[in-house]
Amino acid sequence: MGQKGPLRWRGGHGWLVLCGGEEAEEAHRMALARSAPEGYAVVVMAAADDPERAYRYERQYRAWGSLPCRVLTLRAREEAFQIAHARLLLDARLILIADGDVRRLLETFFDTPALQAMITAYHSGAVVLGIGAGAEAMGTWVLGSGWEEALGAWGWLPGAFVVSHYTPEAARALQAALHRRPFAYGIGLAEGAALALGPGDQIERWGEGEITVVFGARWLDRE
Repeated sequence: MGQKGPLRWRGGHGWLVLCGGEEAEEAHRMALARSAPEGYAVVVMAAADDPERAYRYERQYRAWGSLPCRVLTLRAREEAFQIAHARLLLDARLILIADGDVRRLLETFFDTPALQAMITAYHSGAVVLGIGAGAEAMGTWVLGSGWEEALGAWGWLPGAFVVSHYTPEAARALQAALHRRPFAYGIGLAEGAALALGPGDQIERWGEGEITVVFGARWLDRE
């Protein structure tokens, strides 16, 4: 388990990168710099079916002279059980989880070989870069549609809500969620901001946007 100050995250030899939105070129460049030079990157399209967005990433990575980039589009949960897809993720050195509908992303990956392959790749040293919904899924809960409910997420950051595209309206919704779960805390990621969690308890801020950490009223009593 990685830990720095109040933050805890799943231990591994790779990096977990939580990005608040699309406008974060520095986060992509830093993620590429932290990736092993051999192998390839995978762009995961599961939160939304947007081929143009996927291939835009692919073209950009190629322009930077980075790892070869492959696109994995999962349109249904059944596709996350395909062995070929799990193997693609297992051998990736950089996994980019694109933005979109976080509920769709969670439903697609829940308890599947594809999700386990991402975890194994991270344990082996891969960088997992979540953008928007991809970052939110790494927490323990996410704010659901309308921000009136909390959905269970992957739990890679124990006790945490991760909120991307962080705005004053999102901040109010997070405060309400923490009122219902006073032992939890929240990470608010503005557009252009990325929080990078690495091995050896390394933690870095990438990009220009703000990162806000909000604690529930009973957070200090959680032990």
